[in-house]
Amino acid sequence: MAVFALVVAATLTGVVSQSAVGGQAKGSLVVVAVNDAGTGLAGAVQGRPFSVVVEARNLQGVPLPVTRAITVVLSEQSGPGTLSGRLSGVISRGGSRTTITATYSAFGNGVVLGVAVSSGVDLDPGGTTIDVAATAVRATGRPGAPTTVTDPGCAVPTATVPVCGYLQLPNGANGQILVSVGACTGILACITDPTNQAGLVTAAVDLKDASGAPLYTKVAPASFVIGCDKSLCGKGGVAKFPLLVDVTNQGAFARAPLCPAKGRLGNDQTVCLDAVQSNRDGAGDLFSVLLFDFDIRASHP
Repeated sequence: MAVFALVVAATLTGVVSQSAVGGQAKGSLVVVAVNDAGTGLAGAVQGRPFSVVVEARNLQGVPLPVTRAITVVLSEQSGPGTLSGRLSGVISRGGSRTTITATYSAFGNGVVLGVAVSSGVDLDPGGTTIDVAATAVRATGRPGAPTTVTDPGCAVPTATVPVCGYLQLPNGANGQILVSVGACTGILACITDPTNQAGLVTAAVDLKDASGAPLYTKVAPASFVIGCDKSLCGKGGVAKFPLLVDVTNQGAFARAPLCPAKGRLGNDQTVCLDAVQSNRDGAGDLFSVLLFDFDIRASHP
């Protein structure tokens, strides 16, 4: 979810005060939504187009039809990468919204974007703070139809992209499924080495059918496999590399408890680490198996 913040922009020329045209009070620009174009993920994905919806609003926060066409410019205020693309959009006379499509070169959290008027009526600038994921993939599930959703980089985790994940949904899902890998910075203290850091793997999936009945049970749960390159998770059994898990997607991370048995959640568990099914492959990379019956995100601490 984007966190809104006011961004101060440089003084611009070529604008006319909204209050001087038609007797309207001056308003401001507000970033309404930022989404990856390919998956709809909130925020952006490194190297892929994302959309920024900008709206003119009055002092009461109500959409403000502008009295003349204005050009809105998108800029990066801070972040680890570079913003590119056609970084402007036009709000037509009588309208209040425009959509700008851009690309960001690096993944990371807390990228601050600003929006400001470059020509037209004078509106206060605005902005937003977004997270940029390293990867994201979308699929569509159906109740009862077995589905596996795999991060494109998860077949072989590498030292440069050391963490990934994939979902195993033997009883399907209801509608859109999202799996993404993002940065831990500002969210979670993840395992690191001198040159790299683990990532935060998120799965968003509806595990109920159209009537609201659960598709999974404690004895037949869904699986979320977290892959970790040996450069970060080398040498040691599964128990040496615990997983922090957030089943609310609101920052309430806790260490995943061990499952009571292979392929089963405990009666009081929403998620657990299946140490029996977790393993290392021939290259020494670790694949930790989480069982769950709720939306989830996880990382090695």
